[in-house]
Amino acid sequence: MKSKLFISILAVLLVTLSFAQPAKHVLLIGLDGVSAEGFQYSSTPTMDELIKNGCISLKTRSVMPTVSAPNWATILSGSGPEQHGVTSNEWSLANEPFEPTVKDSEGYFTSIFSAIHKQLPAAKTGMFYDWDWLGTFINPTQVSSSKFVTGYQNVTPLATDFIKQNKPLFTFVYYGHPDEVGHQIGHGTPAYFQSINDVDKEIGKLIAALKEAGIYETTAILIVSDHGGIGKGHGGESRIEMEVPWIAKGPAIAKNKLLVNPNDQANTAPTIVKLLGLKAPAEWIGRANTEAFSQKTDVNKKFPEFIRKPFSSAKDGTYSSALLVNLGCITAGTTIYYTLDGSLPGAASKTYTAPFSISSNTTLTAMAVKGNNQSDVMTWRYTFVKGVKSVSLSVDPSSKYPGTGAMGLFDGFIGSSNYKGKQWMGWEGDNVAITIDFGEQKLINSIGCDVLQLPATWIFLPAMIDFESSTDGKEFTKFSSYNPAEVDDNRKDGPVLLTRLFEPMKTRYLRVSITNQGVCPVGHPGEGQKAWLFLSEIEVE
Repeated sequence: MKSKLFISILAVLLVTLSFAQPAKHVLLIGLDGVSAEGFQYSSTPTMDELIKNGCISLKTRSVMPTVSAPNWATILSGSGPEQHGVTSNEWSLANEPFEPTVKDSEGYFTSIFSAIHKQLPAAKTGMFYDWDWLGTFINPTQVSSSKFVTGYQNVTPLATDFIKQNKPLFTFVYYGHPDEVGHQIGHGTPAYFQSINDVDKEIGKLIAALKEAGIYETTAILIVSDHGGIGKGHGGESRIEMEVPWIAKGPAIAKNKLLVNPNDQANTAPTIVKLLGLKAPAEWIGRANTEAFSQKTDVNKKFPEFIRKPFSSAKDGTYSSALLVNLGCITAGTTIYYTLDGSLPGAASKTYTAPFSISSNTTLTAMAVKGNNQSDVMTWRYTFVKGVKSVSLSVDPSSKYPGTGAMGLFDGFIGSSNYKGKQWMGWEGDNVAITIDFGEQKLINSIGCDVLQLPATWIFLPAMIDFESSTDGKEFTKFSSYNPAEVDDNRKDGPVLLTRLFEPMKTRYLRVSITNQGVCPVGHPGEGQKAWLFLSEIEVE
């Protein structure tokens, strides 16, 4: 028994000693609204340098729902919403849906600040942010300095002054800029990528402050995000919304390493206390991300290098004319291999050297290669519609259900009963008018709208559909209407094709105006609340 006990103790000691010495300081930098996808297409020289001397995970997942408050609460507390109780951005101590598993005397769940304060009450800690909600989750009595300010550029001076004057044990600096741009202009837009670059410059100033304070070499830096986004919103279950970058650099952290294991937001706070040589509170369910830690056996290992995904100038979607496709990669010195038949690219595939044209239905795949390292494979599907020059929408669909764009209403792919499928466009309470330009006079005699009926999820058939024609695209004349309620009240739930036949007529412009039910009907669980309208295809013959 004694020999077995000795061996067990020795094993624990070896594991413990395999990690480098803990950091003397930790700087946690929060980037709101940055997806792993968005990060890969942004220019981030400051963060790139940290990654070269540290590690990055692109497989870190958000908690559900993929909105800010539940995720920042998880990042800062090592536990999910079911433990800390934050399930929406409306949470506060006075408005909590259910009690957390543990509360302090003021009613707060155990955060990274309270964990540090309990073990090292004299330690200097700071929190600087431009989203005021963060101050509602953290017990202010557990933080040496907590300051909210409007504007991401105003956050940095507060943080840098605090770092230089106090050489704090732990500092949390939050930037909401990317999320704000994502909501205002759109995730995945040039402005969104620029916002990530803007914050990268602020991070450079934080690093300069660490160096000026003389604590850069003894500081572990973690950079995390809460969620990604699609269109101008988030909160869904797509990978772009759920997967975020997670970067670490400093004492005890592995160098130049691409982390391959799945990671979770709840692992951030436990990683921080481990870096500081402290104990994680028993109520935390997260665990330290040990893959990020440097081990003695890592000395001669060559880890996969982070190579950013290649990008295409032409977005995945449906088009009416030929495309000129330009491929590229943010990572310098890469070679891009691609195929046009959907097969996986490799060294034997085409090498990208110049823009090329696509004019027929194509599945483009590409990957970036540098030395023995390669990026993830990217896939773009291009569908070409004949006989339709352009399509416009009077009201954009919800960012949760954007479909594949207005031209996607003519790609021939009809949505299934799964309302989350990418073929569906969804409008909450809104009416929508679809204006079609055929490019020339066209003879038509029927129009069909593929819509969805799923009352259990608050999705209803249109109240009315009006059809109008025009010769100049300005003055429209109504020539037919369709009232679904007058035709059939016994349709089964699922996709429904609403078709109107009429005498053959010629027109260049066609407008299909679809009226939403407006609100859920009397007797429905959502009575009086906004009803959803879903559309996947318009069929014109």
